[in-house]
Amino acid sequence: MSVEQLASLLAGASAAAAYEALGRRGDLDPVIGTQVPGTVCIGPAYTVSAPPHRSGSANQALDLAPPGSVLVIDTGGDPDTCALGGTGSLAAQMRGIAGCVTNGRVRDLAEIRALRFPVFARGGTVRSSRKDGTAELQVPVAIGGQIVRPGDLVCADDDGVVVIGQQYFDIFAERLAARLAFERDADARVRAGIPYAQAVSGRP
Repeated sequence: MSVEQLASLLAGASAAAAYEALGRRGDLDPVIGTQVPGTVCIGPAYTVSAPPHRSGSANQALDLAPPGSVLVIDTGGDPDTCALGGTGSLAAQMRGIAGCVTNGRVRDLAEIRALRFPVFARGGTVRSSRKDGTAELQVPVAIGGQIVRPGDLVCADDDGVVVIGQQYFDIFAERLAARLAFERDADARVRAGIPYAQAVSGRP
């Protein structure tokens, strides 16, 4: 199944459901969380490896990442590097980029929240980043305890970020369908008055 088809399936799911369907793997460190509550980010990863304090060198990614993709920006192991700001978020949104996930920080949070552009990061900062240095695009990056490769599927919401590696694409759709069916059934059983522990027994 293609990444586009899987992304369409995930549109009716959640990051938590993706994590369960993947065998409870693929989750990023919860320190990387939503900066725009209520937004959802689903799409193939467009990866960026930027030097510490020089994530401005990755600005070209905003012009190159295809619509529907998720920018995944590794700030070179420095957790306080600013990876994205308000104008960059505007540019990404106008090009149809689905969102941004980074192990760094972001600035202009009020602007980003007004745009409702999905950003998942360590938090905010007032600092900017230098534009000298060279960022590598579309290479494997280490972020949040996971290796993310170009084209891996990213699913992020208020609960956190999950990355579905391409090696799982063939089995993920069936497992996600089973997980969602279980969740619907458990909800129905609880609404019918069945005790919670019994309602969720036999979980996949």
